Amino acid sequence: MALNILPLILGAVVSRAADREAEDRRQRLLDAMKAYQTNKAKDSEAAIETLISKQKPDARQAELDAITASRAASLGASVDAVKSTNPAPIAGKLSPDYEKSQEQVAGTVAERTRRAIEQLSTMGAPGERDFKQGLRFGKAGTDVDAANTAIRNVGDAYMTDMNNVRASPGLKLIGGALMAYGGGGLGSTGDGTNVNGYGGAGDVSTRNRLSNAYSLWGRRR
Repeated sequence: MALNILPLILGAVVSRAADREAEDRRQRLLDAMKAYQTNKAKDSEAAIETLISKQKPDARQAELDAITASRAASLGASVDAVKSTNPAPIAGKLSPDYEKSQEQVAGTVAERTRRAIEQLSTMGAPGERDFKQGLRFGKAGTDVDAANTAIRNVGDAYMTDMNNVRASPGLKLIGGALMAYGGGGLGSTGDGTNVNGYGGAGDVSTRNRLSNAYSLWGRRR
C-alpha cells in the first residue's frame, strides 16, 4: 500500500501546481488590468482638474487680461504697418500754420486710433475667452469619454483573457495519471482483489484519509 500512496501524493502535488500556475496567470492579468485602468483614470482626473483650474475667478481674469493685451498688440501692429507707409510729399513749401495744423490732426488721429484699439480689444476679449473656454470644455469631455471607453474595452479584453486561462494540460495529465496509478492499486492484494473482499480503486476510508492528509498538506503551504 505504501508504494501506491506516493504516486497519489505526487499526482496531487503536480495537479495542484498546475492549478496554482493558472491562478498566478489570472492574478497577473488582473493586476495589469487594474494598473491600466488606474492610469487612465488619472488622465481623466488631470483633464478635469485642468478645466476646473481655468474656471477659477483669478484664472478667468488673468486669461481675459492676456487676451485683451494680445488683441491690442495685434491691432496696434496693423495700424503701425499702415502708418509706416509714407505718402508722396506735397510739392512746394508749406506754411508753418499748415504744418502745425497737420501735426495737430495727426495727434488727434493717433489718439483716436489708440482709443479705438483699446475699445476693440476690450469689447472682443470676453467673446474670445468664452470661445476658448468652450473649446476646453469640449476637449475635457472628449478626453474623459475616451479614457472611460478605453477602460471599459481593455477591461473586457482582460476579463476574456482571465476567463480563458486554463491549467497546463500536460501537468494536469501527468497529475491525473499518477493519481490514477496510485489509486488503482490502493488497498488491493497481489491478485488485484480488495483487502475488504471487493475489487476497485481502494476502500473508501483509505481514500478519505488520503484526501484529508492532502488537504492538511495544502494548508501548510
